[in-house]
Amino acid sequence: MIQARFQLDEYTTRVLDVIKGKFGLSNRNEALQKMILEHGNEYVEPNLNEETLIELDSIYENHMKKHSKRKMTKKELKKLLEI
Repeated sequence: MIQARFQLDEYTTRVLDVIKGKFGLSNRNEALQKMILEHGNEYVEPNLNEETLIELDSIYENHMKKHSKRKMTKKELKKLLEI
């Protein structure tokens, strides 16, 4: 694990403290990690291991078995899209 020291401005400190309190975390380091885990994938794609890919395939297969025969009518689609 890499350790680093940061100088945080007042706003950043307040945001981390709110995250810390909202999720019951013990320090700002955990709050920063939580924020990065939630929003980091917008900037960097997470590494996927083989187990994750197998799990995703399983979820997809189960979904297709359950829903592949059902067809949506135009009326249902319009209602879903609120057109």
